[in-house]
Amino acid sequence: MTSQAQTVSSSHADVRTIVGGGAKLGLVSAVVVVVFALVSRALGAGTAETVVQLQLVIAGGVLAAYLPASWVRPMDADTIAWSALVGLLGAVTFTVIDTALLRPLDLYHWRWDEIGGGSGFWYIPVWWMLSAVLAWLGAWVYAQSVTPTTGDPPVAVLALQTAVGAEVLYFLLVLTQVVPFHSSAGGLALALVLVAHIAIAKALSRR
Repeated sequence: MTSQAQTVSSSHADVRTIVGGGAKLGLVSAVVVVVFALVSRALGAGTAETVVQLQLVIAGGVLAAYLPASWVRPMDADTIAWSALVGLLGAVTFTVIDTALLRPLDLYHWRWDEIGGGSGFWYIPVWWMLSAVLAWLGAWVYAQSVTPTTGDPPVAVLALQTAVGAEVLYFLLVLTQVVPFHSSAGGLALALVLVAHIAIAKALSRR
């Protein structure tokens, strides 16, 4: 008997998918940030706050990495780049929401503004680039996971694998005192796991 090849869906690099995806990603980012701020206020400083914040950092990073891929379904270098553009537009959309709505509500303090002399333009482009890189990495994992025999990879499974890997790596780094016990270090763990996930997905696709 011969196994039947699974269907591989075509990529979606049209304007509606890219611009609409960026808008949706920006809204999702805003929701995660609001939840992060409210949880921080409710819990106060301590271990519980760090653990909960860590989950939100990893969850938000995973969403930023894989939502663009789930919409664009990247298969090659060009569509991976389009996925990164969705990430960039998501960050720009969030910046608009943040400036127009979240900051006036005073949900959180922006110490980065104080460092920059009251201006956020020195770090906002860095945030945009980071969002694009996360979407780029997630799209790369997705593209490497597509094979003629398995078809489209389940995005939820890829996202869960990355999230679990980031959790494990974070606590290993904390236990070995490579990084401090702080939720921001979860972002570093997530980025490292995403890079490793690309290599793992490539290796598995060759089997």
